[in-house]
Amino acid sequence: MNDQDEPLNIIWVADNESLISWCDYWTQLPVIAVDTEFIRRTTYFPITGLIQISEGDKAVLIDPLNIDEWDPLRALMVNPSVMKVFHACSEDLDVFDRLLGVLPTPFYDTQIGEAYATGQWSLSYVKLIHEYLKIEVAKDETQSDWVQRPLTDAQKRYAALDVVYLAKVYPLQIARLAEKNMLDWVLEDCESLKWQYQMNSDPEQNWAGVKTAWRLSPAGLTLLRLLFIWRDEQARKEDVPKGKILKDRTLWSLSKILPTHHKAISEAEELTGRQHRLYGDVILEKMALVDELSADEYQLPLEIPLPSQTGDLSKSIKSFVRERSTALNIAPEAMMKRKLLEPLVRYLYDGTQIDWKNPAMNGWRRDAIIDPVLEKFKKN
Repeated sequence: MNDQDEPLNIIWVADNESLISWCDYWTQLPVIAVDTEFIRRTTYFPITGLIQISEGDKAVLIDPLNIDEWDPLRALMVNPSVMKVFHACSEDLDVFDRLLGVLPTPFYDTQIGEAYATGQWSLSYVKLIHEYLKIEVAKDETQSDWVQRPLTDAQKRYAALDVVYLAKVYPLQIARLAEKNMLDWVLEDCESLKWQYQMNSDPEQNWAGVKTAWRLSPAGLTLLRLLFIWRDEQARKEDVPKGKILKDRTLWSLSKILPTHHKAISEAEELTGRQHRLYGDVILEKMALVDELSADEYQLPLEIPLPSQTGDLSKSIKSFVRERSTALNIAPEAMMKRKLLEPLVRYLYDGTQIDWKNPAMNGWRRDAIIDPVLEKFKKN
């Protein structure tokens, strides 16, 4: 079946009063499917062009360019009685965080769900709909300008189908997960995704993720942290991508150089003349702050990459995870994400303690795979 054959009931909502009425309606439902359309080519923050919501029958398209009272939608997004269903929702989380100041709670991601329902990892929306509804979905409007007005009929139809089909897939996928007794596993991973989004959004939590940051001296790491946090603040202030302020590689290079004058700044990698003129004095100010610190106030050295000697251990753990995931018919990537593997290898190799604050390291995964890995590969 082609999606052009699908009859649609599309409702356009572009005023505060209509939004209130629809939110009152959705509040009475147990489940709604949600999607967003936005652009983010030259800005730090996503520019929301459309919010779509459906219960599987009507597709309501909310126009954020003409609505300024968001309290009803905000309340709906955190209503504990209404499940919000998305597909591949990491960018949608950013949209709601920016527009409403909240993250949808509770929410369900069908892309995560499919990794457990059929073992298919990172399945696209098009393939998901074909898997469950045998419908071929056209993605002709993927790169549309969603802030133009008026939207075309093709854009509206595209946006509407995204949530109508998603609402229909949800109960079918839930049924498969119920047969496997894995719905709770999916819901745990959805909560983990929210936690990861919050960590990624906080420069205090992710500055050390700059590539090869571990090579820097303690003083260099201290400067990197200061510059990384400042860059995020500046990008938010100017509403431009972070790389427009300074690229990661430039931050790393400046932290390697530890510049105390403008000539040294000019030697930084991938630094433009414009960036030097705009931000050179700030860079020197941050360096001056580092110089005021004593050595024992510097950032501690970061962990170096795993040595080659751990290669066989990593391969053995991956093989063990694949065996477990095959037996359960779930995607190996869902059972053991790559970021979770390294702390296990480090612990088994040299005793580096595991940080258990990450929710993905706990719950079902702790019982089903992490503890079994630690037990199987611990040194005798």
